[in-house]
Amino acid sequence: MAFLSWRNQYRVGVEHIDQEHRFLFDLINEFHNEYRGGADRRAMEQVFNRLVQYSEEHFRHEEETMLASEYPLHADHCALHEALYMALFRLAEELAAGSLRIDMDTHRFLRAWLVEHILKHDLAFGDYLAQRAKTVLASKQESRPEGSPATSAAE
Repeated sequence: MAFLSWRNQYRVGVEHIDQEHRFLFDLINEFHNEYRGGADRRAMEQVFNRLVQYSEEHFRHEEETMLASEYPLHADHCALHEALYMALFRLAEELAAGSLRIDMDTHRFLRAWLVEHILKHDLAFGDYLAQRAKTVLASKQESRPEGSPATSAAE
């Protein structure tokens, strides 16, 4: 059984973001499986480093998407990403130094980080995009001359 299971309720509605979130789930599950399987510290460190690296990449992609869509909470979201990244980076440093005690608290942090961040913050972005799309569609429909077809070949 997976430590974290992807659910449709986590879908933001932006395909590349949802795919990246799924991959983050996979990396956390891989780390958990290494831990549960009794892997050596070096193997867990390698998986954790991939998680840190991919998180940074994902945060950058998400922030670029937010900026392009003029998300009003972009700066706040970037600050959240920075804090999360620094927490992950510190854990990776502690793991590399041998000072991190890997236990279920570490795993609970990883679960909370990903799931809670998606549910509280990323879904708010998805809601913003959905509302924005409705507004754009409504304004297009309002700007049509009376009696014109609802759709045209140009759309």
